[in-house]
Amino acid sequence: MKFRTTLQHLIVAAFAVLPVCAAHAGAPAETKAYQSAADIPVEVFFKLTDYRDLSMSPDGKTIAAIVPLNGRGNLVLIDLATRKAKVITSSPRFDVAESRWVGNKYLFYRTADGQEARGRFVYKGSYYYDIDNDKSMELENTNERKKGDIHIDSIIMAEGNDSPEAYVSMRGRSKEYADVYKFNFKTRRSQLLTFESPGRTEGWELDTHKRPRIAQRGEIRPAAGQPQMTAYYHRAPDSEKWEKIFEQSSYNDGTMYDVLGFDNDDRTLYVSTNKDGLDKMAVFKYDTVTKKFGEMVHADPIFDINGQSSSARLIREGGDDAGKVVGLAYDAAKPVHVWFGNSARKTLSEQIDASLPATQNTFRLSADGSKALVHSTSDVQSGIYYLFDTQKKTLEPIVQEREWANPALMAERKYIGFKARDGLPVYGYLTLPKGTEAKNLPLIINIHGGPMVRGFHFSSWGRWPEAQFFASRGYAVLELEPRGSEGYGRNHYVKAWKQWGGTMQDDINDGAMFLVQEGIVDKKRMALMGGSYGGYASLQGMTRDPDLWRCASSVVAVSDLGLLQNVSWSDTSENADAATGGYLNNEFKLWVGDSKADAALFELRSPARNAANVKGPIMLTMGSDDKRVPLIHGEKMRDALLKAGKTLDYKVYPEEGHGFNKDVNVFDLYNRSEKFFAQCLKK
Repeated sequence: MKFRTTLQHLIVAAFAVLPVCAAHAGAPAETKAYQSAADIPVEVFFKLTDYRDLSMSPDGKTIAAIVPLNGRGNLVLIDLATRKAKVITSSPRFDVAESRWVGNKYLFYRTADGQEARGRFVYKGSYYYDIDNDKSMELENTNERKKGDIHIDSIIMAEGNDSPEAYVSMRGRSKEYADVYKFNFKTRRSQLLTFESPGRTEGWELDTHKRPRIAQRGEIRPAAGQPQMTAYYHRAPDSEKWEKIFEQSSYNDGTMYDVLGFDNDDRTLYVSTNKDGLDKMAVFKYDTVTKKFGEMVHADPIFDINGQSSSARLIREGGDDAGKVVGLAYDAAKPVHVWFGNSARKTLSEQIDASLPATQNTFRLSADGSKALVHSTSDVQSGIYYLFDTQKKTLEPIVQEREWANPALMAERKYIGFKARDGLPVYGYLTLPKGTEAKNLPLIINIHGGPMVRGFHFSSWGRWPEAQFFASRGYAVLELEPRGSEGYGRNHYVKAWKQWGGTMQDDINDGAMFLVQEGIVDKKRMALMGGSYGGYASLQGMTRDPDLWRCASSVVAVSDLGLLQNVSWSDTSENADAATGGYLNNEFKLWVGDSKADAALFELRSPARNAANVKGPIMLTMGSDDKRVPLIHGEKMRDALLKAGKTLDYKVYPEEGHGFNKDVNVFDLYNRSEKFFAQCLKK
């Protein structure tokens, strides 16, 4: 396969006409050739990605991209024929969080301000760009809601070609629940397609003829102390009647379901489930006529295969929404492709992988199949986009997401597993300093938020590439998935109930000691870090096991389990149902505990109540506007530590929420962290 480099230079040159604003954000204005990763400053590691979320129009003529502009991620379009770039947004206040092509002439996009510690965008508005008229139009502004706002949650399918129509999930009849509409972006008119909806709908699945066929309904909690159920309904193509086919509990303690999509016969449904007592969710075929499950398509020995924790998705011939299902893709320790026999899609994928053997490669085809936009990543490659000509078999690089991130300087990321003290398998990613002997290294354990999420994946090149950064500074970095992390089966999940600060904390300790026993880590130089729940676990480690950890950096951290349940101005409290108490008086009591019934447990496992036990220094950083973990958590921990005479670096970033987005604050956080760990983990 021929490999050319000219297109990359042309696209980079096209971007050169844009206002260069990296310097305004405090980052160096020019890319520098660094001799080692240790030379790369904080302001480069944690600046906005140079280019991200590239997507190609269905006709293969235009590429949309999000680029750093005015200190934010803004949207540009690149004409592939002329290599000219057009600025679509230039906001200094909000980022473009995502974009989606509607045919060849319209681009739907949403804006956001920052990301919380769990990685969720906080959306601020939705818009669309009309290419022919060179105009952006507002659909909704969440800060200034007004009559006539159009609440589009997502584009489910586009009509295709030059059509301005798309099938959308939209809140037209209700502020809480969405229906499926056929929406015309040119006229802004819509047609309701789910008038006979089951109601309380939280998700939809269309068949390959763009007919709404599966509805996900959130049931009303019957009473306090009982789970909230989610039901899946099916409608036959020639019927208006919806029939319930699956049901699952909010406690996640029984059979779970995740609908992946229809095959092109519009009868066979692919469903991820742990039915019949399976520990992990596997993919099955389901016959929507007989209402029976068929063959198991694929199962993984370690991971649940579903859309939430492993990003499972069907691979279709041609890559469009109506093609025959020919494979399955999901994230295991590394991204996995499972092929169902031979297909043109498989052949094309193998051709691309043969040309790019050192990376994980995904691609999207143009409607005529003549071009593919390829995205390649790995643990050391932060991401590079290519244009593949399927006829000429030429692969042309377009642009690298981070030009400064030379893969030769980056550290390898290994997936490891060990047995916790009670025999439970626990997994995580270990990143070691490049060019350094893996022996008696200082350790930082990075603990994810949630905690009931899958926190880490093979390629960790988001806004915060923490593992690479701290490895470049000489630390072994362990990103752990302690019990309770989703994606590792029911047993792994259920064993975390009421174990905040208990066996969940044991898993963290056991991960550190596993590396000590392997000779990789120096037991006398181990530290904790994390945000949200990870911030809690870092504080809990310092209060529960003060002789094991030298120090901890906690961000937007829970410090008191009672406050987590009872603070009335948190978003979880505000969203509570008055009749049944919502999450905090139901699932929270099962998963974490109850401040009254489990008062003794909360006393033992709330770091702010045990600050006197702390021996090493703590760096605690909060956001002034955090509604998930309000500032009172930081203030209570601060006051307790200072009263006990402990060493504390405490800082509150103004106008930040549950996670930080402003460059000035992100850079400051990691500059502080670099100095903090260098001081406390030195020999």
